[in-house]
Amino acid sequence: MKDCKMLILVVCAVLALSATNASAQSSGSFNASGTKAACKIGDGGEFGDTGAGVNLLTTTIQTSNGQGVTLLIRPSLVTGLFTDTKISQSIPTATADVGIQVCLTIDGKEDGILSSPCVVYDQRFQQISSNLFSAIGGIAGGTCTDPVTLLPCYFDLIESTLSAHSYDFVAQVPGGSHTLTATWSVIGHGATSGARIASCVGPGVLTVTQTKVFKQNGTLSF
Repeated sequence: MKDCKMLILVVCAVLALSATNASAQSSGSFNASGTKAACKIGDGGEFGDTGAGVNLLTTTIQTSNGQGVTLLIRPSLVTGLFTDTKISQSIPTATADVGIQVCLTIDGKEDGILSSPCVVYDQRFQQISSNLFSAIGGIAGGTCTDPVTLLPCYFDLIESTLSAHSYDFVAQVPGGSHTLTATWSVIGHGATSGARIASCVGPGVLTVTQTKVFKQNGTLSF
C-alpha cells in the first residue's frame, strides 16, 4: 500500500512537471524579417541619399493570453552617413548634420511600448571653420601694414557622433496576433552652404521574441 502511494505521488509529480514545461514552452514565440544589402560606399566615399522615411521591416507574432506577456523587439541595421564640409574666403564656416532615426509601432500604434518608440541609430554633426582665408586675403589686399598686429589664425574642426545600430525595444501586449513595423527616417539640420550630406540603410533584420515576466503583477518599470 505504501509503495502504491509513493508510485502515485511520483506519477503526479511527473505530470505536474510536464504540464509546467508545456506551459512555459507554449508562452514562447519568435519571428523575424530582413532586407537585402543596400549601403555601399562608391567612388569618393559617396552614396545616394534615400531621403524620406520608408517601411523598413515588418513582421508578425502570435502572443498567448495571461499577465506578464512581454515582447523583446530588436531592429538591427547597417547604417551609412556621408558628410562633406568645405570652406573658402567667402564661406568661413560650413556645417553638416545628418542622422538616421528608427521608430517602432505595434499594430500601427505606440501602445504597449515601454521604452522610447523612437531611437537615434546614427547621427553626425560636423563643422569646419577658419579665419585663415580672410587673414590671407587681408595681407594680399594690403590692408595689414603690420603683420605683427594680425589676430592669430585658427582652423577648427568639430565632429559629434551618436551610434546604436541595434536596440532592444520592450513592449507588453494582450494575447492575439500583432504586426510590428520598424521604420527609419533621415534626421538632422541638413547642410549649410559649402557642405553636403547623404545617408543609407541596409541590410537590416527585425527580430521579435515573446517572453514572460514571472512576477505577481506581470509588469515592468521604465
